[in-house]
Amino acid sequence: MFIRFPWYFWRRSKTGGDSTNVIQYVTISSDGNAIDFGDLTGITSELAACSSPTRGSFANATDVSIINVIGYITIASTGNATDFGDLTAARYETPAGCSSPTRGVFGGGRTSGGIVNIIDYVTIASTGNATDFGDLTVSASFLAACSSSTRGVFGGGNITASPYYINVISYITIASTGNATDFGDLAQTIGYLAACSSPIRGVFGGGYDGGFTNVIQYVTIASAGNTTDFGDLISATGATLAACSSGHGGL
Repeated sequence: MFIRFPWYFWRRSKTGGDSTNVIQYVTISSDGNAIDFGDLTGITSELAACSSPTRGSFANATDVSIINVIGYITIASTGNATDFGDLTAARYETPAGCSSPTRGVFGGGRTSGGIVNIIDYVTIASTGNATDFGDLTVSASFLAACSSSTRGVFGGGNITASPYYINVISYITIASTGNATDFGDLAQTIGYLAACSSPIRGVFGGGYDGGFTNVIQYVTIASAGNTTDFGDLISATGATLAACSSGHGGL
């Protein structure tokens, strides 16, 4: 699901083991049920997404096959997604997406060769294939990301060795390229979590580490350090949930 008006960060996630091409939206400033927007470019799950003030861009992955498709929508209108280009490597298991007003960045996930630390980016206003950005500090899938207009922050995720989940937070400067830098730690080792942001704070919620959690925690994006407790979700949840916000870094 994604959000529009005022603007949005969104990620469509896998639910119940099924894939879908459904896109739907809500207006953040009001309450109410989601409304149909259109369809993704294919039947898919486990994807990542980001946005500028006008466009939503999302990288598809799926539990049916591993694909590298990127699609986009125009937020102010409704309709089906259009092909944008391809990721640098086909992957699945929920890479994480974040953005500045000009660039969309996708990090982590799993390829046919295993979990990766790949970060790649696109210029949201144009179309074309993604370009290599650098590497995460650790290879991870089912991680979460959020951003200010200058910084992208990646947190948590699954790894290949026991205990299989991490509490690592790292960050990048979106306008440049290069490897991620250590930011701090989440309150617990966790995967399958969601993240969203204001221009100042990044918020991580939910997730799974042998059991679902209702923990919400936050960081101040412009500084480095460990997360601070924010409060609790209304219920413990995980399994690749999604989050969104108004006033995020892509605006």
